[in-house]
Amino acid sequence: MSDLYFYLDFLFRLTIIYHYKHHDHVRTAGVSLIMGVILVGNPEFAGKISETLSSSAFVGIDHRIFPDGEVCPRLQLSEEDQLKGNHIVIAMQLELNQPKNQYLISLLWTIYNVKRHNPARISCIMPYHLYSRQDRETRKGEPISSKHLASALESAGIDDFITINSHTHGKVDIAHFFTKSQASDLSAIPVLGKSLKSRVSSPQESICLSPDEGALFLARGLAKAMNTPYFAAIQKIRNLETGEITQKLEGLSFELKNRTVIIIDDLVSSGKTMIGAAKIAKDKGAKEIILAYIHAVHSPPNFATMRKVNPTLIIATDTIKTNIIGLTTVSVVPLIGNWIEENS
Repeated sequence: MSDLYFYLDFLFRLTIIYHYKHHDHVRTAGVSLIMGVILVGNPEFAGKISETLSSSAFVGIDHRIFPDGEVCPRLQLSEEDQLKGNHIVIAMQLELNQPKNQYLISLLWTIYNVKRHNPARISCIMPYHLYSRQDRETRKGEPISSKHLASALESAGIDDFITINSHTHGKVDIAHFFTKSQASDLSAIPVLGKSLKSRVSSPQESICLSPDEGALFLARGLAKAMNTPYFAAIQKIRNLETGEITQKLEGLSFELKNRTVIIIDDLVSSGKTMIGAAKIAKDKGAKEIILAYIHAVHSPPNFATMRKVNPTLIIATDTIKTNIIGLTTVSVVPLIGNWIEENS
């Protein structure tokens, strides 16, 4: 009888441990995770990151927006929960139709709020790097918004800043903008490459094409991820008098005819550059065209315009939360989870 009792007690304890690891940790932090990792954000993103980690907890945010537009992002903490002494990872995913400055203020308020609870460390994950396209003064009097954003985040209290394929990626090291914290610019190109490799019939014969010279390093990286030697960049020429942009593709050592062409860029807003690139690939006899990018910044109408060039597939990551029908998404959650595991 005593053996049966101990056996049942053992099973009960295993059940409790399983329940905590697979359920409780995606709802609340809990006082037992001192010096542990606690994800803060929404369950659809931060909660999923928490599930990939070997040991972590999750705290949700109640996003309240007042009629005048002011925001109040409340940490969903119980009386027993505490953030003190833990490594807090704030991972907030921008929604496609969400005003970007509303997102930014909610993020800043959350960082300040977490800081009040005396954590050991605060890591800020901004999957889509806001204001990354404003990294220099192109006209006298313009703000260098990338620098100002970094200063605001550091003033709020972050120790780490993590983003994915900042628009400055491959051109300017984002660490240049941060003076008090560590900055990491992760690449989702291997994530896209792995997904695309399983979707095309002959990945080693595919051609990775960037819509301009500035994104050539993305085409090179995607080609490496797909084990194909074929990549190139379309030349983009701007008429200095009219501002009109034309694109051309010349001097290739290989043909596009009867091949799968994957057009890759970091972000798509209007979609005009991708459409122009797709038309060039079609004119050169491509068998099928795939449009791929990291950040889906575009609106549904602009996405619909891109579909008119009849690509076989349009694929992006979930750095921005979208619900656009016809857009295939691959998740960056494992990529972020790996960074946390390696840096905690």
